[in-house]
Amino acid sequence: MKQVRWLVWLIIVSQLFTAFVGRSLNPFAAYIGESFMLTNLQIGFLPTALFVGQFLATLPMGFIADKVATNRLMLLLMSIVGSGFLLLATIDGNYFIALLFIMMAGLGYGGMHPVTNKMLVQLYPMQKIALPMGVKQMSITLGSALSSIVLIAIAEYIGWQQTVAMASILLLLIGISVYMLLKPYEETFRSHSATEVSLISQMKKLMSSTPLFFSTLVALILMGIQVTFNTYLLLYLIEVKVWAVYLAGLALACSEIFGALGRVLWGIISDKLLRSNRWVVLLIIAVWIPSGLYGLHIVQDRLLLVIIIATIGFSLSGFNGIWMNLAVESVPKMLSGSASGYSVTFASVGVFIIPPLFGYILDQTSYLHAGAFLACVSSFCALIIIVMLFKEKKRRVLN
Repeated sequence: MKQVRWLVWLIIVSQLFTAFVGRSLNPFAAYIGESFMLTNLQIGFLPTALFVGQFLATLPMGFIADKVATNRLMLLLMSIVGSGFLLLATIDGNYFIALLFIMMAGLGYGGMHPVTNKMLVQLYPMQKIALPMGVKQMSITLGSALSSIVLIAIAEYIGWQQTVAMASILLLLIGISVYMLLKPYEETFRSHSATEVSLISQMKKLMSSTPLFFSTLVALILMGIQVTFNTYLLLYLIEVKVWAVYLAGLALACSEIFGALGRVLWGIISDKLLRSNRWVVLLIIAVWIPSGLYGLHIVQDRLLLVIIIATIGFSLSGFNGIWMNLAVESVPKMLSGSASGYSVTFASVGVFIIPPLFGYILDQTSYLHAGAFLACVSSFCALIIIVMLFKEKKRRVLN
C-alpha cells in the first residue's frame, strides 16, 4: 500500500507542475495582452489555442493509454508542454506564432488527463478510485493557483517571458526525474487491455453510453465558463474594481485554491450526503454560478468579493473531479482511458466557443452584458442536468 501511495504522489506531482505551466495562461493573459497589444477577443483565443491542442490530442492519447506503458507517455506529454511554453517565451509580438506554440503545449496538457486517469486505474480498483482521482484533479487547480501567486510575483521583477521560460525548464526537469523514479515499476503501468479493439469500435461503445454523453455535454458548458472566468477575472478586477495586479492575482489564486478543495470535497459530499449522485452536485454548481456572477458585479467590499470569487472557484473548478468520476464510471474499466479522452476531447469544444464569444461581447458592450451571457449559459446547463436526472429516475423505475 505504501508503494502505491508513493506512485500516486509522483503522478500527482507530475500533474501539478504540468498545470503550473499549462495554466499560467490565466494569470499571464493581462501581460500577454499588453505585450502584444491585443483586444479582448484576441485574449479569448489564448486559452482557446491551448484547448485546440487538447482537443486534438486527448482522444488519441486516451486510446494509446489503453495500449502503451503510461509512464513513458507521461514523460512525453510533460516534455511537449514544457517545450511549447519555452518556445512561447522566445517570441516577441507575433500573435499567431504565439497561438501556434500555445496549441503545441495544449497537445501535451490535454493528453495528461487520460494518461494520469489510466495510471490511477492501473493502481486502484474502481470502487476505491474516487479519492485519488479527486486529489489528482485537485492538483490541477493547485498548480494553477501556484502559478497565479508565484509566477506573477516573479514576472513583476523580471518580465513574463523570462518567468515562463524558467517555469518551462523546471517542468522538463521534473518530467525526467519522475520518469526515472517510475522506471523500476514500469510493468505496473503497462497497458494490456483493449489492444485488439480499433478506435472506431471503441468510439461506438463510448457514444452508446447516455451518461457519458450527458456528462460530457455538461462539462463542455462548465469548462467553457471556467476558462472564461479564469482568463478574464484578472482583467475585470484591474479594469472595473481598480485592483493592483498582484492583488488581483491573489484573488485568482484564491479561486483556484478553493477549486482544488472543491475537486475533493464535492466527491465526498456526493458519496456521503447524496448517495453518490454526481448529477445533483453538478446541478447545485450550475445553479450557483449565475448568483455568484451577480454578486461579483454588485459587491464593492474587497473581502466579500474574495469570498464570492472563492465560492465561484469552488464550484467551477471543483466540478472536474465529479465529471472525471462520471466519465470513468460510465464505461467498463478496460475503456477508462478512452472514456476520459473522449469526454475531455468533446468537452473542450466549449473552450473554443465561450471565451472568444465572451471577449467579443465584452469588446462590443460591457462586463455586465458579458457576465449576463455566462449566467444564461449556466442556466441552460442546469436544464440539461435536470433532464438527465429525470432520465436516471425513469431508468431506475423501469429496472
